[in-house]
Amino acid sequence: MPLTKAEARKVMLAIAGTDERPWFNQPSVFLHDRFLAKTHHKEDAVTLQVGSMEMRDMMLETEPKLFYITDHYRKFPFVLVRLSALTKTVLRELLVGRAAQLAALPPIKRRPKKPAKKKPAK
Repeated sequence: MPLTKAEARKVMLAIAGTDERPWFNQPSVFLHDRFLAKTHHKEDAVTLQVGSMEMRDMMLETEPKLFYITDHYRKFPFVLVRLSALTKTVLRELLVGRAAQLAALPPIKRRPKKPAKKKPAK
């Protein structure tokens, strides 16, 4: 039975350490401040970032009924995962695999935020 976007979102947020926040104005799931996945706002699919273009191309070639891309993603290491071909188990396995890759990366170093400029008193 195909997953709905709501079911896919629940699976994504069930991965330990994830949280939801906007990314390009769309609700997205992050792990340790790094994008993990999101339900696509136009396609019936989950957008998943993969480790490399080579990995993406291999996934597209080996499982074309499950993975695809649109022109928008042609230059980026992302795949779209068809909800119609996806199960909770497969989605969980994809996310856990990607989460392990993200956990192995060094923490993101963020610049400290500059204090807001105070407006002069009138």
